[in-house]
Amino acid sequence: MEFSDRIAGWTFWAATGLASLAVVLVVVGTMLGLTNRSIRSEVNGRQLYINQSVQLSRLNQELVNELGAAALRNNQAIRDMLKENGITVVQPASESGAAPAGSGAAVPLKKP
Repeated sequence: MEFSDRIAGWTFWAATGLASLAVVLVVVGTMLGLTNRSIRSEVNGRQLYINQSVQLSRLNQELVNELGAAALRNNQAIRDMLKENGITVVQPASESGAAPAGSGAAVPLKKP
């Protein structure tokens, strides 16, 4: 066997190995890209849930404040419902007593 034949055989196997490595790297890169896409989609869904929860929390607080204002207008049923859910309505310390209906004044509420 001549020297040039040995070099030709060695270069063939080296090129074949490098080509195989390139194919494996392409497959691994594709798999990582797909995994990244699914994880990113899941994170985006969680972020949307958090954003909606913050908006609903504000709405919930406004609803509880309005229920508290209604309870201050001597509505015992609403007062009892709030009490069952652990919310205590506190009479505001003002000269006129209860806030007028539709005034938008916040009613102090206490959670135990």
